[in-house]
Amino acid sequence: MKVLLSLLRSMRFAIAILAVVGVASTIGSILEQNQPAVVYVSRYGEFWASFFTLCGLTDIYHAWWFYTLLTFMASSTALCLWQNAPSMVRDMRSYRENKSIASLRNLEFHTEFELRAHDASRAGLASYLTAQGFRYKHVNTSGGSLLAARAGGARRLGYLLVHGAMVLICVGGLVDGRISYRASMTIPEGETSSQGQIQDGDQIIQQPIPFAVRLKKFAIAHYANGQPKDFTSDIEIIDGAKVVPVTLQVNHPYTYRGVTLFQSGFADGGSKVTLRMDGAVTQQIGGVIGAGTPLLLNGAPATLEFAELRVINVFDKDGTAARNWNSRGQPGDRTRDVGPSVAFRLRDQQGQSDEWLVYQRAIEIDGARYRVVGHRAAGEDGMRYLRIPVDSDTGNDVAGTIAGYQHLVAALADPQQRARAARQTAERVTDPRLAATLSATAAALMEAFHHKGYRALTEMSRLRGNDEEALKAAQLYHQLLERSAALLAPELSPRMVHDVLNAYDDAVNMQLPALFTFETYDQVNATGLQVTHAPGAALVYLGSALLALGVIAMYFVRERRIWLYSAGGKLLLAFSANRNTPALRTEFDRHAGAIAQLAGAPTP
Repeated sequence: MKVLLSLLRSMRFAIAILAVVGVASTIGSILEQNQPAVVYVSRYGEFWASFFTLCGLTDIYHAWWFYTLLTFMASSTALCLWQNAPSMVRDMRSYRENKSIASLRNLEFHTEFELRAHDASRAGLASYLTAQGFRYKHVNTSGGSLLAARAGGARRLGYLLVHGAMVLICVGGLVDGRISYRASMTIPEGETSSQGQIQDGDQIIQQPIPFAVRLKKFAIAHYANGQPKDFTSDIEIIDGAKVVPVTLQVNHPYTYRGVTLFQSGFADGGSKVTLRMDGAVTQQIGGVIGAGTPLLLNGAPATLEFAELRVINVFDKDGTAARNWNSRGQPGDRTRDVGPSVAFRLRDQQGQSDEWLVYQRAIEIDGARYRVVGHRAAGEDGMRYLRIPVDSDTGNDVAGTIAGYQHLVAALADPQQRARAARQTAERVTDPRLAATLSATAAALMEAFHHKGYRALTEMSRLRGNDEEALKAAQLYHQLLERSAALLAPELSPRMVHDVLNAYDDAVNMQLPALFTFETYDQVNATGLQVTHAPGAALVYLGSALLALGVIAMYFVRERRIWLYSAGGKLLLAFSANRNTPALRTEFDRHAGAIAQLAGAPTP
């Protein structure tokens, strides 16, 4: 036992433990804590991931060996403090008036005066010492009189504060390591929860809290570029029969019964959305964000998984490329909100999924309005976008109808309508052979375009010969196709026919299994709260404050002592400090000159 106490009282042992704790804390700051095992395997490899887990480095601050280090560190520091505090306090209060005259003369800074008056003014010397911030003690010796003075005793107090602070910080860390928690809560509007979730590696731990939280309303403000600016949660803390209304904001936490609630984020609380799917059959599909809805996709079972509802989408009016509908705009007056969008995944029976992003409102691009649909097939890197022109007579309908697009696409798929439009294309041609050729070519173009899009026209034009002739043929085919398609839907303008053909070509190239449009939504917000309970935090904060004060006292407060011994018509001045700085000589000379003047002695 004595050997253990001797080891714990050792300053070397305390410094060694402090160094190990510092290294462990550094590792804990560099290596992400409490992550799933797959994260460590993907970043560091299987060997190092297993090594980190075995050594407890993935959750350092809750590892048994870290608690042991803190216990030894607190015990060692406390014993050092217990052992040295009495002598420190005695030295702080001591004037060292028993110092011998020989030892005073051995100090580096000392001088002696010849007193003109046998009885120097002790009251004047004492007043001077008090004015200079010294405390003094007068002692009559066998041969004369001694004034012993001291200043800067707080430096020794700094030692006590630093060691006491280390004990408080360690104890606070031990307390928090056992009974503290930091959990997250996601509460939809109108719902109540009394449990948080803690990520512990691959596990999610349910953490009960001593009261329930009900979200009444969640509000979010945005910057001009659509980024969130501030979140506000109007909540009720329900503690039995007691209900406490609270408004939480970012950086404005609220503490109740030792549990602190922070506004940390927001999420979707189960918003309801409705889509329209035009495929083999037309159907309305309703669902909830975060959930899946089964459906038949062209006769095959599939699942539509709703991922995200975004009510605000802000883009740069001039700087956004026609197909780049994913990026945010820049803050300022040159931005516009293009309205809500819904993202979802369409998963087939084999588990393969396509990603979709559908905007609800019609978006103005290059002077025309379009419904925009994004699609990324499995294995593709980026999302491609389909721009469907909306009808020009939609009035105040911000969404815009696509009846014209659907009408023309349906007509292209009908052989009878294609044949009739081909005959109408050649009606004004007087030459029967030329009219028949023109009609057959128009019919072939519309049929090929229906199956392959513009790629079919390119393939047909290559049969005409060299590149120059192929280019001319492609231009003629394109003009003939647009003329024939206009006869399929005579109510559409030439610009509308051109946009419909472009949109249909994009749909063919994207191999869309169906066409989805975003109809309605009912948004439900959810607040994201961080819930912390740290009873040892007060000890850590107090220890940190005391540590700062102690360091300031130790390094910025100088301990100085003055002895004035008068005997036999002479006055001995001795001066010392804990640190011999270049300014110490100047200070000694200043005291020596002032004391010589007070004592009526010549200036040394």
